[in-house]
Amino acid sequence: MNVGQWISQRAATDPNLPFLKDVDGGMRSFDNRQFNRRTNRMAHALISTGVKKGDRVSVVMLNSSEFLEVFFACAKIGAILVPINYRLAAPEIAYIINDSRPKVLIYTADFAEKITDLKAQTDTVSDWFRHSGPNLPEDPDITPFVETFPDHEPSPDTDVTADDPLLIMYTSGTTGDPKGAVLTHANIIFDSVHNLINFSLDKGFRSLVTAPLYHVGPLGASTTPVIYAGGSLVLKRFFNASEIIKLIMRERINYMFTVPVMYQMMADAAEWDAADFSHVHYFFSGAAPMPVPVIRRYQEEKGVRFAQGYGMTEALQISALSLTDSITKAGSVGKENFHVMLRVVDEDHNDAGDDQTGEIIIKGPTVFSGYWEKPAETETAMRGGWFHTGDMARKDADGFLFLEGRKKELIICNGINIYPAEVEKAIQSIIEVKESAAVGLADARRGEVVAAFVSLKQPNTLTEQQLIERLSGKIADFKMPRKVFFVEDFPRNTQGKILKKELKRQLEVQ
Repeated sequence: MNVGQWISQRAATDPNLPFLKDVDGGMRSFDNRQFNRRTNRMAHALISTGVKKGDRVSVVMLNSSEFLEVFFACAKIGAILVPINYRLAAPEIAYIINDSRPKVLIYTADFAEKITDLKAQTDTVSDWFRHSGPNLPEDPDITPFVETFPDHEPSPDTDVTADDPLLIMYTSGTTGDPKGAVLTHANIIFDSVHNLINFSLDKGFRSLVTAPLYHVGPLGASTTPVIYAGGSLVLKRFFNASEIIKLIMRERINYMFTVPVMYQMMADAAEWDAADFSHVHYFFSGAAPMPVPVIRRYQEEKGVRFAQGYGMTEALQISALSLTDSITKAGSVGKENFHVMLRVVDEDHNDAGDDQTGEIIIKGPTVFSGYWEKPAETETAMRGGWFHTGDMARKDADGFLFLEGRKKELIICNGINIYPAEVEKAIQSIIEVKESAAVGLADARRGEVVAAFVSLKQPNTLTEQQLIERLSGKIADFKMPRKVFFVEDFPRNTQGKILKKELKRQLEVQ
């Protein structure tokens, strides 16, 4: 089975069950049969432009029914979807377009100015389509264009199998130009299987999809597994904590994936105290470790538990922390998924002992097939037959995984390794602290020392000296911050992760 056949099967077995509601798209709602017909029309429309198996189709789109229609249409006909982060600048998008060379690009009309700039920087796209607005009227509106095509199942010339590529998801490019991770139908299928095994998803799940679908997190955590299980989606384009709380209650949402900072924003919103989450099965957190105080607040004040996981673009969900372990093993990202082989290894590729830090390397059916047209980078990442994640972690005696940071974020003081996560955990155990980030500060004598950026729950409730005094006995002296910077917030990427590269840049100008 390929991923496109999921939609056909749902239409055949449960035609009248809800598939999605598009909140910002006129509150449109579609059942399984209706969505399958819309997807078939989209597939025929793409074929009419000359798209065939192996061709790329790119989207620069806000969350919408049409985004998912394009995704599943590509799956049905064997095309490869290239979702692009619409927050990128035009030259950054142009790099991805010129690298992946899509035949068709569909964009949300809100980005007309950026698209105009983009057209001057690329000539690989044959057909441009706009969606959800009148801007750039020279490009056809995808919605009326698609409505002219038949709604029967498409018949591609070549079979589409589970081993065929489905997505090219571009990495953030923090260490150079972005690389396109090629994900297959089988990768997505096994990722969904893992979610069903770990968290018992079923037809009763109603998932709020508010994180942007161009990212593998929301696509692979709040969308595809729920569809695979037979549940339904509620699509929202932007995250506003107050609106999200109201939407969860109004739509009786029982499942949602987003990043920790968003859950913190909800807990700080004025609507929090009156919020009724009694219908919520659980929330899912990813992209960064979930602070233990936030976990406890949701559980104690709202009776909501958290599922947590660890994943990445190249391997989807790698590990999961069950609901029952979310408190007793707080701070862990759980154990490796059922079909994943995971090792924590030292520099010599020997398995690290209990509570010894090393690099995570993995094998399994969710690991990508390689970087798009980059064989050398693929070979490096997959050396020895294992995918090298670049993430540092330790396993405790019970086999639970604790992330310690990126290999490139390692702080080396007098030849001794310091992992940022252990410093951050100690700082965040101080009651006045809301969030923290530890980075390496150049030091002429010791190579590097720890610098800490700290945001407080209330301004001016802690001084640098007081914070360091509170850390006494919590971490070794050589791990102690030598400089503390208090900040209101942190620079973040679009998934809410703190940009430590930017923090280090700030250190250079201090």
